[in-house]
Amino acid sequence: MENISTEKLRKYIEKGPFGETEALDLSGRQLSKVPEAVTDLKDLEILYLYENNLTELPTNINKLKNLTLLNLGENQLTYLPDSIGDLKELSRLFVYNNQLSAVPTSVQYLKKLENLWLYGNQLTDLPDSIGDLKKLKTLCVRNNQLSAVPTCVRQLKELTSLYLDGNQLRDLPEWIGDLKKLRMLSVRNNQLSAVPTCVQQLKELTLLYLEGNQLTDLPEWIGDLEKLIWLCLWNNPFTVDGMRSVQKVKEKTKFTGGYNLRCF
Repeated sequence: MENISTEKLRKYIEKGPFGETEALDLSGRQLSKVPEAVTDLKDLEILYLYENNLTELPTNINKLKNLTLLNLGENQLTYLPDSIGDLKELSRLFVYNNQLSAVPTSVQYLKKLENLWLYGNQLTDLPDSIGDLKKLKTLCVRNNQLSAVPTCVRQLKELTSLYLDGNQLRDLPEWIGDLKKLRMLSVRNNQLSAVPTCVQQLKELTLLYLEGNQLTDLPEWIGDLEKLIWLCLWNNPFTVDGMRSVQKVKEKTKFTGGYNLRCF
């Protein structure tokens, strides 16, 4: 498969019902490198390369100018080439469960990017240039090595979903409260000892995941988040008074069947 010709590779291309989208699925084929013929498919819009053994992405990946979705998950990538920034039509980029220790600054040129999935890598920070992704709606950096929320996130005003689970966070910065469009915030399995006060400003929040931290009580203002419909708190060391605080929030919000409070 790695040495397949362009002509034969074209036979693997799938098109949408009206021939409007060209997609190539090379996932789960034990590839150690991307077939050279892939970069000859200039009209390709969707490319799946997940669940292989890739250790690098060819620099000439930038020939695929029409790509809107690129899935590189479940490989062994330690870096992304700077040329990734030339894929200006990308709206979805998945590089989860690899071995990245950094993200190239060239991602700032992916102006149409709406979804960026980087979970399961070795990231300790993100480049400031990610703050230039003004259309980004979903950012997932769970299960990395972050000890603080990257400052670039502050500029992502269109974010609706932010995944920070499985890092080493002890608190969230106050500016998280400026991300007014956030509807989902997940901070599971960190080291939070209190619910960050910035959450109080997230009036559009519907889903809040705080399980697996060091919380001992719940602030009463949680009940003021009128759109919150799912609050997960299990696996926190709540004190007796802390359990009472949870009960107070329940009473304040008058939970209905559509509101699920999980506290184990």
